Amino acid sequence: MKRSIQSILLSIPFALVALSFQAAQPSDDSTFSLAPGDVTEAVIDSSENARLQVILTSGKSAELQTFTTRNLNKQVRIMVGGKLRSEPFIRQQIAGPSMEIFVNSPADALATVKTLMTSTVKFEQLYKWTDASGRTHYSEKPPPQPSSPSLTSEPITQDNDALESLHGSWVVAAATMNGKPARDASLLSGNWIFRGNELNVESPQKGKARFALKLDAKAKAFQLTPVEPATEASGWMLFSREGGNLKLAFYDNLEGRPESFEPRDPGAKPVLIVVTLSPKK
Repeated sequence: MKRSIQSILLSIPFALVALSFQAAQPSDDSTFSLAPGDVTEAVIDSSENARLQVILTSGKSAELQTFTTRNLNKQVRIMVGGKLRSEPFIRQQIAGPSMEIFVNSPADALATVKTLMTSTVKFEQLYKWTDASGRTHYSEKPPPQPSSPSLTSEPITQDNDALESLHGSWVVAAATMNGKPARDASLLSGNWIFRGNELNVESPQKGKARFALKLDAKAKAFQLTPVEPATEASGWMLFSREGGNLKLAFYDNLEGRPESFEPRDPGAKPVLIVVTLSPKK
C-alpha cells in the first residue's frame, strides 16, 4: 500500500529533529574524560581561589597529549566522573602528567578527589600531606621523604629521663584550637598512652593510632612517625609538664612543627591545637 502524501510530510519533521539532536551531541574527538583510576595524585590549593591539580597515570597522560594536539585552537569538553566539568579552549599542547581541573571551592575540589581516587582504596586510606607552599596532597603512595623540611631541620637529642616523664595513661582535661575551646568530640574523648618510645591514641570516633617517637629533649618536642595505621600523618608535638598534667601543642593533621604554645590568629592555617592531659584514674 502506498503511503499518503500527508503521512510522508508528517514524518519529515521528526526525521529533522532526530538529525538535529544527533548533530548536537559532543564528538568523542572533542571530549576528554577522567574516571576513577586515571589519577595517581591530587593537589588542592586553597590559598586564594580554589585550584585542583591532578597527576595522571602514564596511559592517561599520553591520551591527554594526543587529545590536546588534535584539538589545538578548538573548544573542548572536560568530563570528570561522567559529569561536565569545563569547556576550555585549547591553545597549546599539554604533555602531562599534570593537569588542572576547574573547581568552584575547596569543598568541590575535595569531592572531586574523592570521585577520582577511591577506586581501589577508601578516602581515609589515602596518604595526605601539606607541602612547603601550603598545598594539600592526596595519594595512594606515601609522600617523598622528607615530606617537609620541618621534620628534619631540628637536631634530635634522645633523653630517656625526659621520655619517661611522659609515660602513663592520660585523658583530655581541656583543648583549644587557635586559642578557642575545641568542640571536636574525637579530640576531647581521646585516650593517650605513652609507653617506651611509642604513643597510642584512641577515641571512639576515630579508633586507634600508634606512633613511634623521637624525642628532642632540648627543645621539649617529639617527632611522631605512624606505625599503625601507616596512613596517619607524621609531624611534631611540643610538650610541657605542668604539675601533674601534661600539655601538648601540635598543628592540625600534624602539619609542620609548632614554635610555641601561644594561640594563633583565629583564621590562621594550619590550626594550632593545644591539649592539656591529666592522668587517667
